[in-house]
Order: sequence, then C-alpha cells, then structure tokens
Amino acid sequence: MSALFSGVWEESNNTFFMLWDIDREFQNAHELYGQWMAKNRRRRSAWQCIAGSSKEDPLEKALSLGRHVQKAIEEGKEAFGWRYERGDSTCHTILAAQLLRLQHEVNAPLQDCMESRISVSCISLPYDDILTAARGIRRACLNALRDQTTRLQATRDYLCLPPPRFSVKFCPYSIHLQADHRQGYRSIINARKVRPRDEHDEREFCPGCNVQIAVSAHSGLQNHRQLLFASHTSQPPSTSNKENRATFACSSCYKTFDESYAFLDHVFQKEIGSERSCLRRWSFTKSANTTCMSIKSDIFIGSDPALVEKCLRNCWQRELKRMKALKNSKELSLKKEAPRPSCSNRRRSLLLQD
Repeated sequence: MSALFSGVWEESNNTFFMLWDIDREFQNAHELYGQWMAKNRRRRSAWQCIAGSSKEDPLEKALSLGRHVQKAIEEGKEAFGWRYERGDSTCHTILAAQLLRLQHEVNAPLQDCMESRISVSCISLPYDDILTAARGIRRACLNALRDQTTRLQATRDYLCLPPPRFSVKFCPYSIHLQADHRQGYRSIINARKVRPRDEHDEREFCPGCNVQIAVSAHSGLQNHRQLLFASHTSQPPSTSNKENRATFACSSCYKTFDESYAFLDHVFQKEIGSERSCLRRWSFTKSANTTCMSIKSDIFIGSDPALVEKCLRNCWQRELKRMKALKNSKELSLKKEAPRPSCSNRRRSLLLQD
C-alpha cells in the first residue's frame, strides 16, 4: 500500500492528499479486520479455520484502493504532471466524501466490534454492508480519477463562469416520487440492479431515465435510497461514457453532486443544522450587522428595479468585452501560427508593387 504514495509531501496537493488519507484509512480498516479475525478465530473450530484458510476473503481484498486506482494515478501523473496531482474541485469533493464514508461506514463498525465488551459470538460483524461500502468507495475513487483525466484532456481556450442556477431539472421519475412524498404516499421503487448476480454491487438503474444510481448507505439517513431516486437530475444519454451515472441536486441551494454519498452527507448536514449546512451558511445570526445585511440583500434581490437593470447592463457589457478579447486572442494566435513568407517571396511581392 505504501508503494502508492512514495513521493515527497511537497510534491502532492489536494487530490493526492485526499488519496493518501483514503489509503491510510484503508490500512487502518485492514488492521482492524485482521484483529477481529484473529479474535474471532479462537471461537471457531479447528476444521473451520483450516477450511477457511484456503479461500480468499473478499472483504480483506476490498480493504484497499486497488491496482486500478494505482494505475490511474500513474497514468494521470505521467500525462498531466502537477495539474493531475493538484486536481480540481469536482474530484476533490468526491474523494472527500469517500474519505468520510470510509470512516463512518467501514472503520466505525469494525472499531465497535473490536472495542465492545460483549463477547464476539454475540456481536455479528456487518460483513455484507462493509464489503458493499468498501467496493463502492473503490469504484467512486476510480471513477473520480478517470473523470478528472477526461476533463483535463478536454482543454478549453478560455475560462468561463457557469450560468447562475436558480432551478434544477429533475428526472420525471424523481418528480413523481417528490409528489408522492408531499401527499404522504409511500412509493415503492422497482429498480433493477446493474449487476443482478452481484449482491455487493450497489448500483441500480432508474426506471425513468435509465441512469445508474449508486445507492450508497448513510448511517444518519434511513431513507437514503428514496432520497437518491427522488433527487437525481434529468440527463441526456451519454454516448462517450459507457456508464451514464446520475447527478444529484439539492432542492435548497441547487448545488449538484456527481457522487451519491457526497449528496447524502449534504442532506444530512442540512437536516441536523450543522455549520456545514447550506441553510446555515445563507442564514444570518442575530447581531448588530444582521439588520444592515438583510436590508442590503433585500435591495439587491429586486425591490429596486433600477439597481437590477444596472446590474444586468454591467453583466452584458462584461460579456461583450470578454467575447471581444477572446476574438482578438484567437486572431493573434492564428497570425503567430501562419507561416512567414520567405525572402524570395518578399522580393517578388515588392517588385509587383513597383
């Protein structure tokens, strides 16, 4: 495992820091599982220990980042260098969510089973849940690195801010589930699995738009499956990507998430009212500056039409300047790339002018 990150600390940045933390948590989980196996092996018969030693334990194998992630890291670092090590905000958000899931859904149950004062025979390790979570974390890390490679390959000539989002276009099936929830009905989601024969693969197809939804479990949300199916956005079918994965959106702040556990933790923080909640970040505390800030925000929202018109005019002028600068830069680049005439061609053109 240490061969994954043999570089110096100063050479790594956001993405590699997160991967290093995930790899360290996987090591801790592997050690905890080994301790639990050693403690549990004493209570089993000798025949069971001998019979089980020849078989490969799927959970023990899943408690690592895996060789595919290591290969993606090496290829990305060789192709893009420091840009791949630093990464982007999308990849960093997904990896941070996987680190959180690894701590709460994998390490915490293993730690509880190890530190419990009750006998091991009375406590059953949630083997299937931990194995499903570990495989989902590995798959999410690999998809995050591959998607980052795709984004870095699609180079853009200029940086442009995304348009402001004030609404989200949900999937028709999600809208149906939301309507049933508002009316107090309990909807039954009949979704087929991506791999029906693999019980530890958490991905399912949406009955409405046929996108893949990773039904990640969240220990703080019992209705995690209902939330994911009722909150994914409508997407056109992707021809370039074989895995048409779902994107989830928050109905309060309209922020989108490319990974299911990141969205579930966002909803969880909103429900418990933590400081990381999107509702708390937009709310104002009762202080002396609250009144002044609320007055300014109300004026900006639209009580003064002249101010709104002025803001729109400024935005329009800014876009015109940006497009003009972009056009000039493209013309300048074309002039630089154009081949310069030779000396004989220059003399011939001068003679023709005379």
